[in-house]
Amino acid sequence: MEKKVKIFGAALDATDFPLNVQTKLVYLNRVAQNSIPEPNFLDPYEGLLLYSRILSNENYTKMGKLPVESWLTPKPMIEDFPLIDQENFQKFANDGLVKEYSNKLENYIQKKILPDVPIMIGADHSLTGGALSALSKEYGAENILVVVFDAHYDGIPANIALYIAKYMKYHPDKANPLVPELTSSINENSDIKDNYTCASFLHYLMKDEIILPENLIIFGCQDYPDEEYRSIKDPRIVEFVEFFNSIEEKGVTFIPKMESTQMIEKLNSKLEKINKPYIYISFDVDVGGLKEIIAARFRNAIGIEKSTIIEAAEVIKKKLDSKKCEIIGLDIMEIETHLLNRVFPKSGRKDLTIEVVDDFLEVLMF
Repeated sequence: MEKKVKIFGAALDATDFPLNVQTKLVYLNRVAQNSIPEPNFLDPYEGLLLYSRILSNENYTKMGKLPVESWLTPKPMIEDFPLIDQENFQKFANDGLVKEYSNKLENYIQKKILPDVPIMIGADHSLTGGALSALSKEYGAENILVVVFDAHYDGIPANIALYIAKYMKYHPDKANPLVPELTSSINENSDIKDNYTCASFLHYLMKDEIILPENLIIFGCQDYPDEEYRSIKDPRIVEFVEFFNSIEEKGVTFIPKMESTQMIEKLNSKLEKINKPYIYISFDVDVGGLKEIIAARFRNAIGIEKSTIIEAAEVIKKKLDSKKCEIIGLDIMEIETHLLNRVFPKSGRKDLTIEVVDDFLEVLMF
């Protein structure tokens, strides 16, 4: 029996970074003043269904949304105003509740999606872990190739991220692979609880053997340590480099941002060596951030061109067809709802996230 494609939304947006919190507060102030322009879509799922030429396809089943408490969504309700505070979001993460939502998503996919193909549209990338957990149990971790398009490697334990942030705070001239808000807000006594989050979820998925490192490809990452990093002798940077070395030794393939031809060649070469019956593709929109894509939650790095993203999708599609590999799931994550499809009058630019997503899906799903 031919599988259906089922699209659903997962609008968890619980980041504690000051700019994200401030954006929500500004939104609620506008709600209170009745000055929100139409159409006021509440999350990435609603926005993409409204504007996407691909996801509007009647052959795709629209499943609705994973239930998320409103204060944790991109556009909270007015009564949530007292909860929109950096400390509340930090407590949410430190209490391990991000993982609870990932577990809820796993259960949602098991009950409402499988054995069909899920396409998840959302914000917090950690929910990809819930999708992969469900699919790993269904198909076997050893059978699934996972390709993640992302400007960041979302498998860095919190203690290592904190060491880097503390180093960067006093060495601002060095290239910073982390989000600037973290660097500016920490002090020598800062501590981050080492939990499952959007920055570390891949670490936990491999630790629990939900995915296998030799089956994981990270395409477009910019926090991969370059030669400059590798030459720094500060123990915090040394640990950061050694961490990446250990991950590569376990089998993870990093294809960092570089000249487009080199990236495509490396991806093609890796896919030639892998022969798995199933593939899951995760697309974090910040991989193309500040190029065509503006609506990314984290905008601390200039991403890769749309042309490179689409060429990578074409390489994957070619390998899928030639090796009879089946897509068992796909997600589009880390979308900043407040910037989605917006026009910026001063610069004349328009966010083209939906256009990039449509072209990406058109290559892979048709």
